[in-house]
Amino acid sequence: MKINRLYILRLSVLGVLCTVILASLPANSVLAQEWKFEPVLRVGGEYDDNSTLDPRTDQEVDLSGVLLNARVDIKYASPATSLLLQPSVVSRNYNDDSVFDSDDYFLRSNFRRQATKSTLGFRVNFDQQSVRTGERSDSDLDIEDPDEIPNDDTGRVLRFGDRTKWRVSPYWEYQLSKVSKIGANFDYFDVQYDDVFAGILADYSDARLDLSYRRSFSNVTTWGIFLTGRRYDSDNSPEEIDGYGVSAGIDHSLSETTRVRAMIGFEDTDESGTESDPDVTGSVTLTRNLETIRLLAQYRRSVNGGGAGRVTVRDSFNLNFRRRLSERISAGLGVRAYQTKETGGASSIEDRDYVQLHSTLVWYLTRSFVIEADYRYTVQDRGDAFGESANSNQVNLWFVYQPKTIPKI
Repeated sequence: MKINRLYILRLSVLGVLCTVILASLPANSVLAQEWKFEPVLRVGGEYDDNSTLDPRTDQEVDLSGVLLNARVDIKYASPATSLLLQPSVVSRNYNDDSVFDSDDYFLRSNFRRQATKSTLGFRVNFDQQSVRTGERSDSDLDIEDPDEIPNDDTGRVLRFGDRTKWRVSPYWEYQLSKVSKIGANFDYFDVQYDDVFAGILADYSDARLDLSYRRSFSNVTTWGIFLTGRRYDSDNSPEEIDGYGVSAGIDHSLSETTRVRAMIGFEDTDESGTESDPDVTGSVTLTRNLETIRLLAQYRRSVNGGGAGRVTVRDSFNLNFRRRLSERISAGLGVRAYQTKETGGASSIEDRDYVQLHSTLVWYLTRSFVIEADYRYTVQDRGDAFGESANSNQVNLWFVYQPKTIPKI
């Protein structure tokens, strides 16, 4: 009955969100021609010399095969309302290794409604993919919002099993005066695993509520105070895990193209039978957007939930950098690096170091036809608990058809 109740809950949430969207759109939206539909079709090849990040060289699995990716960006924009729906499917077919074949489904959505003094919005994301790819933190150079960078992977990159993940994140802001506003943001994750042995990965839910107060000191500087409460529930944990935190931050525009945000605080995790000091949390984020350059750099220390059945503290560094080299060629560099430890500073089998370096080269044959080459080098080290570290070299070559998409950097 648990699965049925969750299924009904998800359908209810989607129904409510669709109702909110339709009710918020103007009646003459179709006549106003404010909808855009941008399909993208990608066909490519992939090679990975250690697809499961196995530390034993005699058990490394070389994979090579063909990938198909179909996506459509559905966009709506008006002076008060914006909406993005991005459904996509990825089909993976590997030579002589059908156990790794998969059809993965994704949905990204972002809705925002602006009123005179208030703002209402939400994200709804859905992933259904193999555990091998879902539990591996891959660099994505298309991410421009640091809140979209995932941080719930466990690094347990198995050759079997599937993962279904929902993220529902509504938010609300209200303008108290010309210089101050309050807000609330709720972030809910629900993850379930299928065909995974018991004890390796466990179904879990992670709910987090943030209350905020922001005040502007000038046209370029804003500071804020944030209160946080969270509840993590896992099938591997006999009791729910609660957490409470407080933080302060500043948002400053260095120029029209460059922005920096910094936050510092702490979060106290209440786990039954354990006593530990609160963990320091915080982040520093730099974004820069020029005509030929796009940069996102972030250091973040956060308390995260995941499929391991417990919450952990993660120190991470994320870098997304793209540059247009000429009218037809652009290049990119991405970095995902983090260190994961048990809350309270204790050591456990969940401690690990992870680094991925990602480089890409894009060649625009025309506006609609694109060739993209990607290389990723990944290293994962779980310390003495699992022996030697594992590394992987992954190469992808994509042929892209995007008839209505404006070329990006």
